[in-house]
Amino acid sequence: MTQILIVLAFLLGYAVFALVKPKKRCGKCNGWGIRRKRMRRRSSPCRRCGATGRQFRPGARLIGRGAALAIRYLRERAEQRREAG
Repeated sequence: MTQILIVLAFLLGYAVFALVKPKKRCGKCNGWGIRRKRMRRRSSPCRRCGATGRQFRPGARLIGRGAALAIRYLRERAEQRREAG
């Protein structure tokens, strides 16, 4: 039972962390946006991050969309209560 609580606490912590900081440095270009410096040729842009140097963390988009849906639902519900009451 305690293992389940530990896993749930970890997942909740990761979800909060992904909401606060959804992007990380690209693992391929290390945040530079270019793949590597080549001798006598131009450096090419990183394909993994699209030359931005940033990537979304695993699950960050899903967590962000879920939070947005929850906020939208709560706002609509509060609006319905104001109209009814």
